[in-house]
Amino acid sequence: MWIKSSLVLAVLFLVLAGCGTQEPQTIHISVAASLKDVMDDVKPLYEKEHDNIKLEFDFAGSGQVRERVENGAPIDGVVLASAADADTLLKKKFISEKQEIASNTLVAVMPKKSVPTGDIKTELAKARVIAIGDPASVPAGKYAAEFLTKEQLMAGVKSRLVKASDVRQVLAYVESGNADIGFVYQTDAMISKKVQTAYKMSNSSHSPIGYYVATVKDSDVADEASKFMDYMEGAQAQKILKKYGFGVAN
Repeated sequence: MWIKSSLVLAVLFLVLAGCGTQEPQTIHISVAASLKDVMDDVKPLYEKEHDNIKLEFDFAGSGQVRERVENGAPIDGVVLASAADADTLLKKKFISEKQEIASNTLVAVMPKKSVPTGDIKTELAKARVIAIGDPASVPAGKYAAEFLTKEQLMAGVKSRLVKASDVRQVLAYVESGNADIGFVYQTDAMISKKVQTAYKMSNSSHSPIGYYVATVKDSDVADEASKFMDYMEGAQAQKILKKYGFGVAN
């Protein structure tokens, strides 16, 4: 009888020990580069509230994020700074829906020591190097190109454009002085002590700037990924987005 009881207790101990050391479920989210600071704040809060979940992020231009999903990378969800990229994934059935969580403003930044003329057309005319994200894969670059085209400035600046792989690289070009002026989001300008916001672009000069979350349909952890996407619409995540200068969804 004593031996049988001891065996039962031993088995129970092993079961409980196994439960105690269970690894958290990992959710891999691919995120637009301009949201890095937001996600750095969101991650510990979400994991504290959901101790069975581990969040893993990678950051890139939204076009690159879309291509990774299309190429079958092991991604459970996406956060994009482009309605067009989200719509492409919808059309190709990689995602079933998108949710808009925030908005932003396109600005032109210059090194802190520079003295803006007060007229962006004059500024662009005299700039030696102008940094923008690659319009083919970086939404901020696409919005900048739309602005330059609408204002009939593209022909005059095209030969002086340097195209970056994401918006944070544009910021780095201006911070280092390798570019005289660059187009980034207002939220990127806010985090840098080395640049100044010289000009703000009118919302009517480019497509609306929105941020969209979506769960990848063939994810093995789609239910948990969807819960995180819903969290990004909630009060706590929205408070963090506001902290970093993001606007409410359009």
